[in-house]
Amino acid sequence: MKASLRDQPPPKKATEWLPLKRPWRNPLPSRNNQAGIEKGNDLWLLTLSDLLLLLMIVFVLLFGMTLRQQNSGLHSPPQVEASVKPEETPVEIQPPSAPDLPSQGMLVSLETDLRAILDDEDKKQKASVTLQADRLILTFPERIVFDPGRAQLKPSLQPILDKVASFALGHPDLLVEVQGHTDDRPINTQRYPSNWELSVDRATQVVKALIGLGLDPAQVSVKGFGEYRTLNPNDSDSNRGKNRRVEIQFSLARQS
Repeated sequence: MKASLRDQPPPKKATEWLPLKRPWRNPLPSRNNQAGIEKGNDLWLLTLSDLLLLLMIVFVLLFGMTLRQQNSGLHSPPQVEASVKPEETPVEIQPPSAPDLPSQGMLVSLETDLRAILDDEDKKQKASVTLQADRLILTFPERIVFDPGRAQLKPSLQPILDKVASFALGHPDLLVEVQGHTDDRPINTQRYPSNWELSVDRATQVVKALIGLGLDPAQVSVKGFGEYRTLNPNDSDSNRGKNRRVEIQFSLARQS
Protein backbone atom coordinates (compact mmCIF):
# COMPACT_ATOMS: atom_id res chain seq x y z
CA MET A 1 0.00 0.00 0.00
CA LYS A 2 1.26 3.37 -0.84
CA ALA A 3 1.93 5.57 1.97
CA SER A 4 -0.28 8.44 2.13
CA LEU A 5 0.91 11.93 2.06
CA ARG A 6 0.11 12.22 5.68
CA ASP A 7 2.46 9.45 6.55
CA GLN A 8 5.41 11.10 4.73
CA PRO A 9 7.71 13.10 6.94
CA PRO A 10 7.38 16.81 6.57
CA PRO A 11 9.93 18.41 4.23
CA LYS A 12 13.04 19.81 5.81
CA LYS A 13 13.51 23.45 6.05
CA ALA A 14 15.95 25.20 3.78
CA THR A 15 18.23 25.84 6.69
CA GLU A 16 18.46 22.20 7.29
CA TRP A 17 19.40 21.31 3.70
CA LEU A 18 22.12 23.98 2.97
CA PRO A 19 25.27 23.90 4.95
CA LEU A 20 25.94 26.96 6.95
CA LYS A 21 28.75 29.17 5.57
CA ARG A 22 31.72 29.71 7.80
CA PRO A 23 32.62 33.24 8.67
CA TRP A 24 35.14 34.67 6.09
CA ARG A 25 38.77 34.50 7.08
CA ASN A 26 41.88 35.53 5.24
CA PRO A 27 43.45 32.45 3.86
CA LEU A 28 46.81 31.73 5.39
CA PRO A 29 49.56 32.34 2.89
CA SER A 30 51.25 29.28 1.71
CA ARG A 31 54.95 28.76 1.86
CA ASN A 32 55.24 29.53 -1.86
CA ASN A 33 53.41 32.82 -1.40
CA GLN A 34 55.65 33.76 1.54
CA ALA A 35 58.78 33.05 -0.53
CA GLY A 36 57.45 35.23 -3.31
CA ILE A 37 56.74 38.11 -0.98
CA GLU A 38 60.16 37.82 0.66
CA LYS A 39 61.77 37.62 -2.76
CA GLY A 40 60.01 40.79 -3.82
CA ASN A 41 61.21 42.57 -0.73
CA ASP A 42 64.84 41.42 -1.34
CA LEU A 43 64.95 42.90 -4.84
CA TRP A 44 65.06 46.49 -3.71
CA LEU A 45 67.57 45.62 -0.99
CA LEU A 46 69.89 44.05 -3.56
CA THR A 47 69.57 47.09 -5.82
CA LEU A 48 70.42 49.46 -2.96
CA SER A 49 73.40 47.38 -1.84
CA ASP A 50 74.73 47.26 -5.43
CA LEU A 51 74.44 51.03 -5.68
CA LEU A 52 76.25 51.57 -2.37
CA LEU A 53 78.99 49.16 -3.45
CA LEU A 54 79.49 51.05 -6.71
CA LEU A 55 79.67 54.35 -4.88
CA MET A 56 82.25 52.92 -2.47
CA ILE A 57 84.35 51.65 -5.37
CA VAL A 58 84.22 55.07 -7.03
CA PHE A 59 85.32 56.81 -3.81
CA VAL A 60 88.14 54.32 -3.28
CA LEU A 61 89.38 54.89 -6.84
CA LEU A 62 89.26 58.67 -6.44
CA PHE A 63 91.07 58.47 -3.09
CA GLY A 64 93.75 56.22 -4.57
CA MET A 65 94.30 58.57 -7.52
CA THR A 66 94.64 61.53 -5.14
CA LEU A 67 97.22 59.72 -3.01
CA ARG A 68 99.15 58.70 -6.09
CA GLN A 69 99.30 62.28 -7.36
CA GLN A 70 100.47 63.54 -3.95
CA ASN A 71 103.16 60.87 -3.69
CA SER A 72 104.38 61.54 -7.20
CA GLY A 73 104.54 65.27 -6.39
CA LEU A 74 106.65 64.60 -3.28
CA HIS A 75 109.18 62.27 -4.93
CA SER A 76 109.43 63.82 -8.35
CA PRO A 77 111.73 66.80 -9.02
CA PRO A 78 110.05 70.15 -9.49
CA GLN A 79 108.98 70.81 -13.03
CA VAL A 80 110.35 73.89 -14.69
CA GLU A 81 108.08 75.91 -16.86
CA ALA A 82 109.60 75.60 -20.29
CA SER A 83 107.20 77.71 -22.26
CA VAL A 84 108.18 81.23 -23.20
CA LYS A 85 105.62 83.94 -23.61
CA PRO A 86 105.58 85.59 -27.02
CA GLU A 87 106.66 88.93 -25.62
CA GLU A 88 109.51 87.42 -23.60
CA THR A 89 112.86 86.17 -24.75
CA PRO A 90 114.87 83.46 -23.00
CA VAL A 91 117.75 84.70 -20.89
CA GLU A 92 121.12 83.11 -21.44
CA ILE A 93 123.40 82.67 -18.44
CA GLN A 94 126.88 83.59 -19.50
CA PRO A 95 129.85 81.96 -17.79
CA PRO A 96 132.20 84.23 -15.89
CA SER A 97 134.22 86.10 -18.44
CA ALA A 98 137.85 87.01 -18.31
CA PRO A 99 138.76 90.49 -17.09
CA ASP A 100 137.93 93.21 -19.56
CA LEU A 101 140.99 93.69 -21.75
CA PRO A 102 140.76 97.51 -21.92
CA SER A 103 140.46 97.65 -18.11
CA GLN A 104 143.36 95.27 -17.68
CA GLY A 105 145.45 97.36 -20.05
CA MET A 106 144.59 100.50 -18.09
CA LEU A 107 145.63 98.84 -14.82
CA VAL A 108 148.96 97.85 -16.35
CA SER A 109 149.50 101.45 -17.36
CA LEU A 110 148.56 102.62 -13.85
CA GLU A 111 151.01 100.15 -12.37
CA THR A 112 153.80 101.66 -14.44
CA ASP A 113 152.86 105.17 -13.31
CA LEU A 114 152.66 104.17 -9.64
CA ARG A 115 156.02 102.42 -9.70
CA ALA A 116 157.52 105.51 -11.30
CA ILE A 117 156.53 107.78 -8.41
CA LEU A 118 158.27 105.54 -5.85
CA ASP A 119 161.89 106.55 -5.42
CA ASP A 120 164.77 104.49 -4.16
CA GLU A 121 164.12 105.50 -0.55
CA ASP A 122 160.53 104.23 -0.75
CA LYS A 123 161.69 100.94 -2.25
CA LYS A 124 164.37 100.68 0.41
CA GLN A 125 161.67 100.87 3.06
CA LYS A 126 159.95 97.90 1.36
CA ALA A 127 156.98 99.74 -0.11
CA SER A 128 155.76 97.44 -2.90
CA VAL A 129 153.34 97.53 -5.83
CA THR A 130 151.35 94.44 -6.87
CA LEU A 131 148.97 94.03 -9.82
CA GLN A 132 146.05 91.66 -9.38
CA ALA A 133 143.25 90.80 -11.78
CA ASP A 134 141.09 93.86 -11.10
CA ARG A 135 143.13 96.09 -8.77
CA LEU A 136 146.47 97.65 -8.08
CA ILE A 137 147.86 97.26 -4.53
CA LEU A 138 150.40 99.52 -2.81
CA THR A 139 151.66 97.89 0.42
CA PHE A 140 153.40 99.59 3.35
CA PRO A 141 154.96 97.51 6.15
CA GLU A 142 153.97 98.56 9.66
CA ARG A 143 157.43 99.81 10.61
CA ILE A 144 157.34 102.70 8.10
CA VAL A 145 153.76 103.73 8.98
CA PHE A 146 153.11 103.11 12.71
CA ASP A 147 154.77 102.23 15.95
CA PRO A 148 153.82 98.82 17.40
CA GLY A 149 150.34 98.80 18.93
CA ARG A 150 149.62 102.39 17.86
CA ALA A 151 147.70 104.09 15.04
CA GLN A 152 149.46 107.48 14.85
CA LEU A 153 151.11 108.02 11.46
CA LYS A 154 154.87 108.47 11.45
CA PRO A 155 156.04 111.82 10.04
CA SER A 156 158.40 109.97 7.70
CA LEU A 157 155.37 108.65 5.78
CA GLN A 158 154.23 112.10 4.69
CA PRO A 159 156.34 112.33 1.49
CA ILE A 160 155.00 109.06 0.11
CA LEU A 161 151.43 109.97 1.05
CA ASP A 162 151.86 113.17 -0.98
CA LYS A 163 152.83 111.03 -4.00
CA VAL A 164 149.88 108.68 -3.51
CA ALA A 165 147.44 111.59 -3.23
CA SER A 166 148.87 113.19 -6.38
CA PHE A 167 148.55 109.88 -8.21
CA ALA A 168 144.91 109.42 -7.13
CA LEU A 169 143.98 113.01 -7.95
CA GLY A 170 145.38 112.49 -11.44
CA HIS A 171 143.01 109.54 -11.94
CA PRO A 172 139.58 110.58 -10.59
CA ASP A 173 138.06 107.40 -12.07
CA LEU A 174 139.93 105.30 -9.49
CA LEU A 175 138.41 103.98 -6.26
CA VAL A 176 140.81 103.96 -3.31
CA GLU A 177 140.36 101.39 -0.55
CA VAL A 178 142.67 101.44 2.49
CA GLN A 179 143.01 98.19 4.47
CA GLY A 180 144.60 97.62 7.86
CA HIS A 181 146.18 94.24 8.80
CA THR A 182 147.88 92.91 11.95
CA ASP A 183 149.54 89.68 13.06
CA ASP A 184 148.01 87.15 15.46
CA ARG A 185 149.52 88.55 18.65
CA PRO A 186 146.59 89.63 20.81
CA ILE A 187 146.12 93.18 21.99
CA ASN A 188 143.87 94.26 24.82
CA THR A 189 144.06 97.92 25.77
CA GLN A 190 141.46 100.47 26.69
CA ARG A 191 141.66 101.96 23.20
CA TYR A 192 142.03 98.69 21.28
CA PRO A 193 140.27 95.71 22.86
CA SER A 194 141.34 93.55 19.90
CA ASN A 195 143.26 93.66 16.64
CA TRP A 196 140.03 94.55 14.82
CA GLU A 197 139.93 98.02 16.35
CA LEU A 198 143.64 98.55 15.81
CA SER A 199 143.52 97.60 12.12
CA VAL A 200 140.47 99.77 11.45
CA ASP A 201 141.97 102.78 13.24
CA ARG A 202 145.21 102.50 11.28
CA ALA A 203 143.39 102.40 7.94
CA THR A 204 141.21 105.31 9.05
CA GLN A 205 144.22 107.48 9.87
CA VAL A 206 145.68 106.89 6.39
CA VAL A 207 142.36 107.80 4.76
CA LYS A 208 142.11 110.99 6.80
CA ALA A 209 145.58 111.97 5.66
CA LEU A 210 144.69 111.36 1.98
CA ILE A 211 141.45 113.34 2.30
CA GLY A 212 143.46 116.16 3.90
CA LEU A 213 145.62 116.11 0.75
CA GLY A 214 142.61 116.68 -1.51
CA LEU A 215 141.03 113.27 -2.21
CA ASP A 216 137.26 113.18 -2.52
CA PRO A 217 135.80 111.31 0.51
CA ALA A 218 133.39 109.54 -1.84
CA GLN A 219 136.40 108.09 -3.64
CA VAL A 220 137.93 106.34 -0.61
CA SER A 221 136.85 103.61 1.82
CA VAL A 222 138.25 101.89 4.94
CA LYS A 223 138.49 98.22 5.97
CA GLY A 224 140.16 96.51 8.93
CA PHE A 225 140.85 92.78 8.86
CA GLY A 226 142.87 92.31 12.04
CA GLU A 227 144.91 89.10 11.87
CA TYR A 228 142.57 87.30 9.45
CA ARG A 229 144.09 88.24 6.06
CA THR A 230 147.70 87.18 6.45
CA LEU A 231 150.34 87.08 3.74
CA ASN A 232 152.45 84.48 5.59
CA PRO A 233 151.95 82.04 8.47
CA ASN A 234 152.41 83.69 11.84
CA ASP A 235 155.21 81.31 12.80
CA SER A 236 158.18 83.72 13.01
CA ASP A 237 158.97 87.33 13.80
CA SER A 238 159.87 87.95 10.17
CA ASN A 239 156.53 86.63 8.89
CA ARG A 240 154.59 88.48 11.55
CA GLY A 241 156.32 91.69 10.48
CA LYS A 242 155.17 91.12 6.90
CA ASN A 243 151.61 90.51 8.02
CA ARG A 244 151.49 93.82 9.93
CA ARG A 245 150.86 96.18 7.02
CA VAL A 246 148.65 98.80 5.39
CA GLU A 247 147.40 98.29 1.84
CA ILE A 248 146.12 101.00 -0.49
CA GLN A 249 144.15 99.32 -3.26
CA PHE A 250 143.24 101.13 -6.49
CA SER A 251 140.47 99.85 -8.71
CA LEU A 252 138.53 101.23 -11.65
CA ALA A 253 135.06 102.51 -10.91
CA ARG A 254 132.35 100.44 -12.61
CA GLN A 255 130.52 102.28 -15.33
CA SER A 256 126.74 102.02 -14.82
